This record gives sequence, structure tokens and C-alpha cells, in this order.
Amino acid sequence: MRESVCFYINGKKHEVAGEHAFLNLSDYLRYHVSLPGTKVVCAEGDCGACTVLISSLHNMSDGKLRYRSINSCISQLFQLDLHSIITVEGIEEEDKLHEVQSSMQKNHGAQCGYCTPGFICAMAGMTDNLIQENQKLDEKKSKNYLTGNLCRCTGYDPILKACEEINLSKIKPLYERYHNESMLEEFQSLSKKPLKINTDSKDLFLPIDEEQAFSFFDEKSKITSGATDLGVLINKGKLEQQKIISFNNIQNFHDVSKIKNEFHIGPRATWSSIENAIETDLPEYTGIIRIFASPQIKNQGTLVGNIANASPIGDGIPYLMVNNSTLELSSKGGSRIIPVSDFYKGYKKLDLNTGEFIKKVILPIPQANEWTKLYKVSLRRDLDISAVTFAGVVELKGTQIKSIRIAFGGVGPIVLRVPKTEDFLTGKEFNRENIFKAHTILESEITPMSDLRGSKEFRMTVARNLLLKFHDELATEKLSQKVEVTL
Repeated sequence: MRESVCFYINGKKHEVAGEHAFLNLSDYLRYHVSLPGTKVVCAEGDCGACTVLISSLHNMSDGKLRYRSINSCISQLFQLDLHSIITVEGIEEEDKLHEVQSSMQKNHGAQCGYCTPGFICAMAGMTDNLIQENQKLDEKKSKNYLTGNLCRCTGYDPILKACEEINLSKIKPLYERYHNESMLEEFQSLSKKPLKINTDSKDLFLPIDEEQAFSFFDEKSKITSGATDLGVLINKGKLEQQKIISFNNIQNFHDVSKIKNEFHIGPRATWSSIENAIETDLPEYTGIIRIFASPQIKNQGTLVGNIANASPIGDGIPYLMVNNSTLELSSKGGSRIIPVSDFYKGYKKLDLNTGEFIKKVILPIPQANEWTKLYKVSLRRDLDISAVTFAGVVELKGTQIKSIRIAFGGVGPIVLRVPKTEDFLTGKEFNRENIFKAHTILESEITPMSDLRGSKEFRMTVARNLLLKFHDELATEKLSQKVEVTL
């Protein structure tokens, strides 16, 4: 049994025990190890100023660590056990600036400099990944990698210009500079030992297998995964964790496996790993994943965390409901499988017994005759909390609806299916007339409320229009019908 968290920062080993294991990484860097280059602005994982790069045994490619960006302000040290961490201080090479830094300097990519360290880390991570994947750098890739970094004063043109002028051939990638066989061997050895830390106010357990997890698990235990939401609540003083379990060191819990016509997704599989795995087979779901969070959040957050958080506007949930996805729930007494659509019993109320956790999400690959559309309505296209979300799957026989499944988020206390609307449409012609008739039934099944992101009237209108859009797009794309759109 280990009693301290172990990780490396810029190639130097750190061991942390006791209360310090619950510190945010950003606080540890700035106030405990004199690495103040990492900045903190929002403390919510939104602005990217606190961006650092991390990797672990779970992120390997051809025997080398694969670094990814995360928000250090919402990452507790125990989540980074057995990780290699690179901060902005570690980006510079021994005798010269990193190519990213030189290009930012040349193109005047900084003014106040507060956001700059986060941009530098995100850009260095981008170049590493592109080199590792043998890809070229272009404007679209630059924008995608930098969607989690905000700049209030410099403006994005100089930063994108800096990206444009980066010469990948001049870069010695971080995964080579920080490759350390002895560190990897140490991580391999330590990964075989569970970690337990007890303090006056907190208990922490990182098991190495499922059976060990049950030994610590009770009604007071809280499982922490990516903590992209919990980390914000902790920072804002709205949550105090006391008995914590993390599955970070259970190797197979990070897996995303394609088994026959299904994807089996473990509780520690990040959004990024899921996005990469399902891109070919589930393009609609991949499209939603691409816009709902920054790379930093997707590199840390998990689908299972999104499901268990049970937000009525959870972006990952509507598709699972209409795709007939299931959850494998595990406990000491065994496991059971339930549909995602049956998992939610009310606001933040789950069909999850004491001592039970989500072990796996089983995500079917749609059949060729099933047509899918997913929509998200928010104030911004990328990285914004949804006002309304929609997922629809329809199977037609000719132009008649053989089966249809529809789910909405943001229109009730939970993400919900609308069975009465589905029943009304089943067996009818897939046309606008029937969609308009279904609006009345839909209005009886959803109960939107007003908040800062939209009034209940707005949400009701959006819900109706998304159902109409679902028809219009599929009719145009799949049935080659000319549809006159008059909302």
C-alpha cells in the first residue's frame, strides 16, 4: 500500500502525501514548488490560462508518452498520480526557445501575458501530437487545439499567425525530450500498488482493480473521475469531498473497445479517447463531442462522469437515450445492465444502489437503415453550456416511420425521451404535416423553465423547431425531397 502520490514535473520527481494530495495542481505549482508561470484566471477550467501538459502509462504511442493539455486549476494532485507533467517552464529547450515560443515572440502573440503560458502549452502539445501522427499544421487544426484558450487583449490574429509560421521540422518533441525509461519503469512498479491517504478531514483510495474498490466503497464514498465539474464546485467552496475513490490506476477502466457492433466504454475513458475511437462509426455523436468542450476538458473529463453527474443539459446523454445504449452497473453482489433511458428517476436521482458504480457504457453502432441527427443550441457554438439539446433516430419503411426515438435536454429536470410524441409519429408518413401535428403532443411532454440561458417560451419554441429541423434535414439528405423551410 502506498501513502503518497507520485508524479514528475518537467522531468523531476515529486511525492506528495497528506492534505497536500488534495491541492489543485495550479496551486501546487505556484505556491509550493516555485513554478509560477502557470496562471489562474477563472478557476473554472474555461479560460485556459492554467493549461499544462500531462501524460501517463494510459497515454502511450510507440513506447513514448503522448502529452495532452488539461486545466491545472481544476485538477487535484491525486488525479495525477503516476503522471508526467510539463509546465510552461519546461517547454523551453536547454539552449533555445521552443519553436512555438519563438513564433509567438516574432508575431507579437502576447500583450499582458496572462493567457500566454496556457497558449504556449496548448500549442506545444499540438505540435507534439501532429509530429507523432505525421500530420501537417493548418489553420483549422490550430483553431481546434486552441478552442480552450481565451485572450482578452492581444486578439487571436497574431496567435494564429504564430501557429501558421511554426516549423514542425525544427521541433524536438516533448515526448522525446522527456522520455525517461527509469520513470516509466517506476510508474509500472507503483501502478501495482494501491494508494491510500488518510487525513483528519479526508480519506482517499486509488485501487488497482475492481475488487479493491469494493473494499472501500460505502454510502459515504464519492467517485472522482475527471472532476471537470467537481473541480469547479470545490474551487468555489460549494463542495467538500470527504471520502474519495479514484479509478485512475485501474488499467482496463480507461479502455474504449469495439466489440462486434458495440463500443464498450470504461469509466475512466476520456472524451478525447472516445472521440478518436468512434469517429468512423458514429459521426453524428463525434460532431457533438467536438463542439461541446475544449481539448483541455475532453482530455480530462469522462462520459461516465457526464452520465453520473445527471445534468438535465448534459450534452453526452440525449444520444445515449435514443441509441438504446446501456449501462453495466457493478457492485459486490455482481453486475446488472440497464438502459440509459431508465437510469434517471428525477433531478439528480439515479437508479444506482449503495455500493454500486457505472462500470461500463455499451454504445451500439447504428444499423444502416437508422438515421440520426443531434443538435445543440447555445449562445456560442463551441464550449458553451447548452440551452436545449436534441437527439433523434428514425427508421423508415419507404416514407413511413417504422420506428422513431427522440430525446431532449434542457426542457425538464432530466434529459428525457418523449414517448407520446414517438408513439404518435410511429406508422405515419415522415412529412412536415405530421411533424407539425406532433408539436402539440411534444408541448405536453416537456416542462422547460426560464433561466439565464433562455426563457421557458424560448426553449419550447426551440424544441419544436429542432423536431422540425430533424425532419427537414433528413428528408433533404436521405429522401432527396425538396423541403421549404418556414419556421
